[in-house]
Amino acid sequence: MENKSPNKVIVYGGGIIGNLASLCLKKNGFDVCQIKSDVKKIIDRTYALSPGSVEWLKTIGLRDKFFNSLYAIENIEIIRQDSKINLSADSVFQPALAYMVSEKNLMKEIQTKLIYEDIKIFPEPKIINLDNSSDEVLIKLEKESLNASILIACDGANSKIKEHLNIKKKIKNFNQNALVFNFTTSKDMKKNAKQYFLEDSILALLPISSRTISAVWSCSQDFFEKLNDMNDSKFIIKLKGVFGNDFPGISKISNRNNFPLTMILNDKFFDKRVVLMGNAAHSIHPLAGQGLNLGIRDIVDFEKCLKSNHYKDIGLAGFLRRFERSRRIDTFQFSKLTSGLQWAFSSKSKFINQALIRGFKILETKDTIKKFLIKKAIL
Repeated sequence: MENKSPNKVIVYGGGIIGNLASLCLKKNGFDVCQIKSDVKKIIDRTYALSPGSVEWLKTIGLRDKFFNSLYAIENIEIIRQDSKINLSADSVFQPALAYMVSEKNLMKEIQTKLIYEDIKIFPEPKIINLDNSSDEVLIKLEKESLNASILIACDGANSKIKEHLNIKKKIKNFNQNALVFNFTTSKDMKKNAKQYFLEDSILALLPISSRTISAVWSCSQDFFEKLNDMNDSKFIIKLKGVFGNDFPGISKISNRNNFPLTMILNDKFFDKRVVLMGNAAHSIHPLAGQGLNLGIRDIVDFEKCLKSNHYKDIGLAGFLRRFERSRRIDTFQFSKLTSGLQWAFSSKSKFINQALIRGFKILETKDTIKKFLIKKAIL
C-alpha cells in the first residue's frame, strides 16, 4: 500500500537530540510534528561538544553569538599515578579538542531557533498508543491522532516508545555513580583539561571558563556514598588530595548532582517505521565525554542518508537499514572503549594495574596512536 504521508515526520522527545532532529528534518523540507513533555526539568549539566558536532550545528542556523560563547579545550592531560599522557589539538592541526557548553545555554539557543520554524508542537500523552505498520506510523494523543512516514524516538535511555517496540536491549550496570559539580580556582587553566584515573574513581576536570571548572567524578558505590555525605570543606580537602596544586584556590563548589552509570545498547536502531536516536538508541559511560556527540552523529548520519539516497519515503526499511549500518560501528566502538576502560581502571588486580601503568608509559611515546585517538574523539 502506498504511504499517504511520505513527507510527514513525527519527532518524539523535547531534549537536545529531539529538538535538533526536528530542526534538521525541517531544514531538509519535511513537515515535522514534535511531541514533547510539558515538565520543566532542572538543567545544570555541561557538555563537551566535539569539533565535528560544532561544525554540524552551524549548518542548522544557530547564531554566531552562541558559537563565540563556547569555551575551547586545547589540551587534555590523562593521569594514572606517576604516568601522564598529553593529548593536544595542535598535534592534529585542530584549533580545539572540544568546546564546552552548558546545557542551559545550548537548549536556549536551540529553542530560539525552533521559534522561527514552522514545527507543530504537541504535548506528550500519558499513555503511549502507537500503531507502527509497514505502511505508516500513527500515534494517538489525548485529543487527536498523528500519522507520518516515520517516527523518530529521542525520548532518552528510558524511552517509552522503545518499550512498545520489538527491540531488545542489553543493560550493563557499572555499579557506579557520577557526581557532577562546578568549582572555581584562582589559577587560569588556559584551556587545559585533566582526567585522573584513580583506584576507585575517574575524575574529569574540564574548564568552562578561564577559572571555572566542570567536574564529573565517576565513583564506585562505596566511594560515592562517602563523597556524597561530605560537607563542602571536607569535599574540597578530598579534591585537593587528588590533584594537589594543579587547581589552587578552590572555592564556590556548586550543588553536587549525581546519577547512576549504566550502558544500554539495543539489538537494532529501528522497528518498522520507528527509529531510535540519542540515548534512546545508546547510552554509554561518560568517561569519554561522547554521549551527546554520539546522539548528534545519529542525526548527522541520518541527514547524510537523506542526501545520498533521495528516498521519497524515509520510513522504508531499506533506508532505515542503511542508516542503522552507518551508526552501528561508531556506537559499538565507543561502547566497547568506555566499558573496557572502566573495567580496567576499576579492577583491583595488581597484574592489570601494572599492565595499565606500562601501557600508559608506552602510549606517552607513541604519537601515532595518540593522534588516532584524538581524531576519533573530535569527529
